[in-house]
Amino acid sequence: MTERDHSEVDMIMLFDHEEVGSQSAQGADSNMAVEITQRIFGAFGPFDQERYYQAIHKSFLLSADMAHAVHPNYSEKHQGQHMPKIQEGIVLKVNANQRYMTDSVGSSVLKVLAQQANVPIQEFIVRNDSLCGSTIGPMMAAKAGLKTIDIGAPQLAMHSIRETCGVVDLYYYKKLFAVFFTSYYDLAEPLLSE
Repeated sequence: MTERDHSEVDMIMLFDHEEVGSQSAQGADSNMAVEITQRIFGAFGPFDQERYYQAIHKSFLLSADMAHAVHPNYSEKHQGQHMPKIQEGIVLKVNANQRYMTDSVGSSVLKVLAQQANVPIQEFIVRNDSLCGSTIGPMMAAKAGLKTIDIGAPQLAMHSIRETCGVVDLYYYKKLFAVFFTSYYDLAEPLLSE
């Protein structure tokens, strides 16, 4: 474990009921993230609402899920320059209608971290004439006020009984998370300092 001289808290939150809308006491569309972060913040001393808001606005959430890989029989379903491929890296998901929360700042931060981790990044934008699914990212960002980006490991047959993804992409996820949890603060602190 690397010793750190700052007091950020690393968290992983796993939720129930995503496939049925996340509206439950323990789903992502609950108040759980806000309550947990307030309790953790309060454990470091007297709770100060203003300092809590400052801490939240310096935080960064990776909404890590899966991503629709291009299927060789249906490649026309993807934009020509946005065809995530299995075994070729983590997918950065972008949607102008905020179905994914990635923006230019978050995207830049992730790309720097991925470069440090030696993890390839693929970008995905849904075709303009197609509907776009969503993730828990928009719910979390709206409820908790966290800077959020949506990423995923590419897979085929999402939501079927035969979902298929690449082992290498899971390894890339592991490497990216390791760098995120050890290097995010040092990267973002100069950008977010007051």
